[in-house]
Amino acid sequence: MIKILKKLKINNYEPTNFEVYTDIEADELGILYKYWQECNPGEYGISDDNYVSKCIARNNYATNTEMVYPFGRQWLGKHRKLEFEPHYASNNFSRVSTKPYSEIEAKTGRAKLAVDAYLTYKMAGLKPDLDKLGRIYRPDQKNPVIAIKKLLKSKEAKKMIEEKLKEILTEKGIDEGFVLDTMKNAIEVAMVKESSADMIRAAKELSIFLDMAPKTKQVTESLEVDMTHQIEANYEEQRKKLKATKVSEVDEVRKDQNEE
Repeated sequence: MIKILKKLKINNYEPTNFEVYTDIEADELGILYKYWQECNPGEYGISDDNYVSKCIARNNYATNTEMVYPFGRQWLGKHRKLEFEPHYASNNFSRVSTKPYSEIEAKTGRAKLAVDAYLTYKMAGLKPDLDKLGRIYRPDQKNPVIAIKKLLKSKEAKKMIEEKLKEILTEKGIDEGFVLDTMKNAIEVAMVKESSADMIRAAKELSIFLDMAPKTKQVTESLEVDMTHQIEANYEEQRKKLKATKVSEVDEVRKDQNEE
């Protein structure tokens, strides 16, 4: 048996546990049940994957009837199926869809609006104001900040942010190739000059700015790690060559002065 805690209007929104049994458990307990499409509220129905639970509601609409069970909903129909396991796997117990709640939520207008506002802060080089973003996203919540944090942490929202950011940066001529070219230029400067810190710092800051594009970050970080020892070796070799060149120039100057 599995218990699902829900807050429903029929129970004055008080937390209530609803039991879900396998058909074997239900038979052992002597629970009488029907096929889920045939039940009325309060009766036990069996899902298409053989789980038994109490029908919560049978909502009749002009075009169809919606059946409500503790683990999900489904419309009546010859080819309609209601299965417990997909809902249980996604932890989505309140919709017809068996997709994870975060995936469904990321496609809502309020989520897209919040993501756009978040990117506005990032593109302006400002730290996102989570309080304002929360009120844009879920003004109906007691703590909108928690709601926006949860959204931004979801993989679906991160993917949205990555795609939108790439679109914006591509329009400005900034993409993965630009980041790698910048790093390459920094490496070349490191091999030729002794003052490469500023360019390397700029490249790192740009890669940090692009942290919403995981693939780009992984490539640039990998490049930094792989090239570290090569930079150090080449830099030292180039530094010695520069010193030798300077000594040669000094000798030539002194030679010219002596000739005068």
